[in-house]
Amino acid sequence: MSDTNTLLIEYSKNPQNKYIIKDPTIHYREQNRLCADVIEVFLRIEDSIITEWSFDGYMSIVATASSSLFGESIIWMTIDEVIHLREPYIKQFFPDGISSRRRNGSVIAILATRNALHALKEDSIQDDFSDILE
Repeated sequence: MSDTNTLLIEYSKNPQNKYIIKDPTIHYREQNRLCADVIEVFLRIEDSIITEWSFDGYMSIVATASSSLFGESIIWMTIDEVIHLREPYIKQFFPDGISSRRRNGSVIAILATRNALHALKEDSIQDDFSDILE
């Protein structure tokens, strides 16, 4: 089994941050209409630093695993660092790559988090998958 498949299976079965934060600073719901993935992200932010990130929703194995990895990795990052993340950021976790038909699922957590941060900043920006994918 490839490293990517092993990682996907492990993180989809045991996502450490799949829960709902009580009283989050912001939360946001995103949907991937191509494959019916639905994610809601919850963030706790203090002094522009992400101190807690979690998610909930109905997602594929790829979306669940990618979301869990993403969420773990952004704790202690600033809003400005996270709001610019794109597909290459998630690709670093999967050495064997993600299939082209699963690309949207692999970045749905990035998209939802960026849109949550845009809403928090009240900057009138709403990203879509074309803003995240390369």
